[in-house]
Amino acid sequence: MSGVPVLPERIETERLVLRRWSLADADDVLAYAADPEWSRFLPVPKPYERRHAEEAVAGWVLEDWSTHPDWAIEVAGRASGGINLRLNHQQRNAEMGYALARRHWGRGYMTEAARAVIDAAFASLPDLARIQAGANARNTASIRVMEKLGMTHEGTIRHAPRGSEPHANESGVIYAILRDEWSPITG
Repeated sequence: MSGVPVLPERIETERLVLRRWSLADADDVLAYAADPEWSRFLPVPKPYERRHAEEAVAGWVLEDWSTHPDWAIEVAGRASGGINLRLNHQQRNAEMGYALARRHWGRGYMTEAARAVIDAAFASLPDLARIQAGANARNTASIRVMEKLGMTHEGTIRHAPRGSEPHANESGVIYAILRDEWSPITG
């Protein structure tokens, strides 16, 4: 899309590298995504097999960066999760999604990655007014990430259909932050 500002393809934080996905990341994705605990709140195939990892990574590689930037979260040289934005330039908003390998839970990596992406989005896209994220209402760790980012709980979606499993209708929550509420990373 010509004339639309784009986000950086590489973002470095104190402990992480956020970068574009590579087809070579499929082994790393399979290593964490095959963990049933990792996927309990995600609509991914179960069991998660190599072909699923290859298809997922290929899709992320092919995403249109101007509307759906999708970064691998690299921890100690390995793709250990992902974070993305779905940008709606006309509506001046974005929706963020993220997931991290279970071996890295509880260390603040996801908050660090999400803070860097929000910072880059507001810095790179001057018209962007709002970023939102959602989670299963039982996913307290994801909700805590959104709260640490300063996002505001805007609502609960009751009995939200999810994936192809008929019994997967559970409540979801939506959080968001507006540009004028955001405190940029300093230093």
